[in-house]
Parts: sequence; structure tokens; C-alpha cells
Amino acid sequence: MKGRHTTRRAFVAGLGTLAGALAAACSTSTPGPAQSKTRDYHGVTFQYTTKGSGPADLADYQRVITELFEPAHPGIQVQFITEGGDSYWVKLTALLAAGTPPDAAQQDEYYIAPLAVKNQLLELGPYQVKDKSFDAGDLSAGTWQAGRYHDKLFAITVGPFGPVVYYNKDHYDEVGLPYPPSDYKQGGWTWNQMREDAKKLTKRDASGQLTRAGFGWDARFLSRFSGHFYAYGAKVFDRQDDPTKCVLDDPLSLELIQLLHDMRHVDRTAAPADWYAGSGDSRTKGLPGDNSALFRDGRMSISIQLSDLVNVRKTNLRWDQAPLPRANNGGKAGGFVGTNVYTGMKASKYPDVVWDWIAAMGGKKRALWRLQNPDIIAAPSWKSLIPEYAKITPPDHNGVNAELGEYGTSSVMSTAYGDLQDAVLNGLQPVWNNEVPVRQAVSDVVSKVNDLLKQAPQYK
Repeated sequence: MKGRHTTRRAFVAGLGTLAGALAAACSTSTPGPAQSKTRDYHGVTFQYTTKGSGPADLADYQRVITELFEPAHPGIQVQFITEGGDSYWVKLTALLAAGTPPDAAQQDEYYIAPLAVKNQLLELGPYQVKDKSFDAGDLSAGTWQAGRYHDKLFAITVGPFGPVVYYNKDHYDEVGLPYPPSDYKQGGWTWNQMREDAKKLTKRDASGQLTRAGFGWDARFLSRFSGHFYAYGAKVFDRQDDPTKCVLDDPLSLELIQLLHDMRHVDRTAAPADWYAGSGDSRTKGLPGDNSALFRDGRMSISIQLSDLVNVRKTNLRWDQAPLPRANNGGKAGGFVGTNVYTGMKASKYPDVVWDWIAAMGGKKRALWRLQNPDIIAAPSWKSLIPEYAKITPPDHNGVNAELGEYGTSSVMSTAYGDLQDAVLNGLQPVWNNEVPVRQAVSDVVSKVNDLLKQAPQYK
């Protein structure tokens, strides 16, 4: 089967043994990188499961090996296990099930709980505390929290991302509207205001068919969709770690779901279902989201989407970014701060080397490289690098994405995350398609999700 094949791309260290190095094997128990600096690692193969294996990704990994990792680990061989034809999660879980885990893996933070409950993740806290060169105090609070579960550090962040507003400045100028504010501390930009803007920005042809949507939201991943609720002052679950109850039937949550429905089917300002009919994989097909292509084509004026600087900067659009709208009652700024994370596998024979790799991949130096790379332009989780990231233009307000780490809420951590995601997103699709009343669909979703939560394995 295609899904069982493991693609391995090896980069073999070419450095000779350092003069005076100890000809000893790696320690398998003592936390911290201090002892690893003088050892000979010839004969050691370190495996890393990637999330992203395009040319820009592989060149970035190679730079980490050459400039940060190899010099401290002479003779080591780093072997990349790429996704191949599968998703990274399918590849990683297949390796774990086969009893051939990698030493380290990049993944989405919401999969920490399903691995932690099976005792498959290396707890990184003791290693991080001993590494005095890793200044965790410079990390944004939201992205630092994203690597923690039950107050244990299981992962170091790649960098923040989450749903933000992209808006077309030409469309706003055309109808004489002021731009949304870029500063998350500034009030006035509410969901009701956004709804009114969308009415003015939408265009139709002579037959009444939509030619330009005023708005599009993202409901393809539970993590991204949850950010809409946080920004509205609502929630999906009662708590973040191991939730016990779905609260989509709370008044504010119902309000937001009704608003999104009405923007598509009453105002007719949101992108219609047929614009998404051909996009998405088997799980997400037809769900609203991944709006970047529609935005780049000028068919959407306000797009809630993940940051897409690399692609959108290549267009001729005049555009900018803004935080998600605030709650209509004047509440605080809110949103989802997501992050890919670097994790280590507990079965690794080289836990100290695992930490060294994770610290290099998630460190400040590599974060600077990634934000300066025109083929990557990743937002940094390091607060001291945000001013450097904010200089990148366009847009004028690039700091909007990085600032999510200051006020955003991280993803729900549940051992049943995948099942919860399917239940919520698929359960609400009939609302987006105007097939079932909001309250009926939400009642069904809440009942199904609560059953899943009762059956979810408990982390101890």
C-alpha cells in the first residue's frame, strides 16, 4: 500500500571527528545539551519526520544541519522521513504503530494530547531548563503555551499562525470605506461592522449572481474555526485541556453560527457553497475555508485565512491584514494562535540529541532565517524578532499575524481531537448549505461531541 511506504531523504554529515572528542556513544538519560558538545557521533543516525518537504523546506532543514546541528554533533547522520504521498500525520502514526518511531517530528500542536496519552512523547521540560542558551522568556505567551499539555512541556513552537483578516484595499477605496484597524488593541472593528462592510463590498451581475464576495470565513479545521468564536467572545468547548463539554449551544456561539449562515443566505455577501465545491480533500471538500486563492483572484474583499505572504505578495493586489473583528459588545481582542511544533519521541535512544535538534529547529536564529526567506516568510514566535518581521512589505501591517501570540488562544488539547473536529465541522455543514436550521444542527452536534468527550481516553 502506498500509505505504508516510508520515504527517507538522508543528509549525511561530512565533518570528521573533532580533535580531542570523546569516542563515546550518546548519553541516553542525562538531560541538556552540555555533554553533547564534545562527543563523536559517527555511527549515530538521527531520524526526523518532516511536515513540509518542498525545495524551500529541505533547503531550510539542510541549513540547520550544516550551521547549527552538525558542528555540535560531529559525524551524526540526519535522516529525513518525508510525507511522500501521505499527510505527515498519516506517516507519523504509521511509524509509531509499526514500532519504528522517528527520534523527532514536526506536527500540529493539537495532536500533542493523542500522543501524550499513549506515552509516546518525550517530556522536554527538564532538557529546556538545563539549556541556558534557550531563552524561553522571549517566546510569545500563546505560542509557548501551545507546546504545553497538563503543565508539561512536550513541544517547542515553529512560529505562530492563525486566522486573520486579509482585505482588498482597492475594493475598500472603491466604495469609500475606511480600512479595518491593524492594531488589535484598537476597538470599533466588530463583527457587525464587518457585516455592514461586506454588504457594500459585494458585487453581483445583472442576473443577481455573485461576482465578488464581500466576505469568506474558514471552517475547514477546528483549530482555525475556533478562532472565530474566541474573537466573538464565545467558545466551542468548556475548557482547553481535556474538555468535558461542547458549548456551541451557548447564546454567543449560536449567534456567531447564525451570523455566518445569514451572511451567506440572507445578506448573500459571503462566498457561496459552489465556490468551494471543487476544493478540499475528502474531509474538507465543500467546507468554506482556504480562501487565499479567491482573495488573490480578486473575488473576495474580506478573507479570513491563514497568513499567505509568499503567494499574495506575488499578485498585483493592494491589500493588507487586520485582526479578526471583536465581539459586538466591545469585548477584548481574541483569536486562535496556532503553531506547528517540534516534538521528540520517548522511544528515542538519544533524548539529549532530540532536545538539541528541537532547540535548533525552534530557536531564534532559525526563526530569523525563516522570516527573511522570500519563499517561506514565517512569523516568529520570538518577541524580539517581531519588529524585523513587521518590516516586510507588502502588507503595511505584517505584524498582525505575529501579534496573535500576544493575545490569541491556543488550540483545544483533547485525546479525541480528530473525531471532535470531524463531528463539529461536518455537523455544521448543513447550516452552511442552508439545509437545516441552526439550532437543530447545533443540538445534534453538541450531543454527538459530548458523547465523544465521555469516551475520550484520559491523560494521567
